Amino acid sequence: MAGLFTLIGWSGAVAVVLLALPFLFPRWLFFFSLFLAFAGTAVPLIWYLNRRFTPSRFPSEGIMIREALEVASLGVFLIWLQAGRLFTAFLGWAFFAAFLAVELLLRLYEYSRWSPDTSADETRSGGNPPQTESVPPGDSSAGE
Repeated sequence: MAGLFTLIGWSGAVAVVLLALPFLFPRWLFFFSLFLAFAGTAVPLIWYLNRRFTPSRFPSEGIMIREALEVASLGVFLIWLQAGRLFTAFLGWAFFAAFLAVELLLRLYEYSRWSPDTSADETRSGGNPPQTESVPPGDSSAGE
């Protein structure tokens, strides 16, 4: 899916730049194509960084998709600022820090709500806790 987003996004952005006149619809199509391109490109990078730096508690697919969408949103927003000649290095770093702070707070919230999965232990034992009878060894009449 990430490869499809990457292919559609980058080919759409190149097609808009090379084939369209700079009117309103092609401009928004360009930003949408860049969003798809950045999101599709970021998914494998986010997966690698999470695999490399958080091997003990690897995040779910939803978290990685959210992070890729954040990367795409930040990239498109900074390019939109540059299109209006409003982008500065300070604004770029400030928005990067804001997106990073939001992601860190979301991760902190998710870690605080995490609880171990107890259903795996129950299914291993058949759903019921093991039953032990206190029958002395060699006494066969206890079962009758």
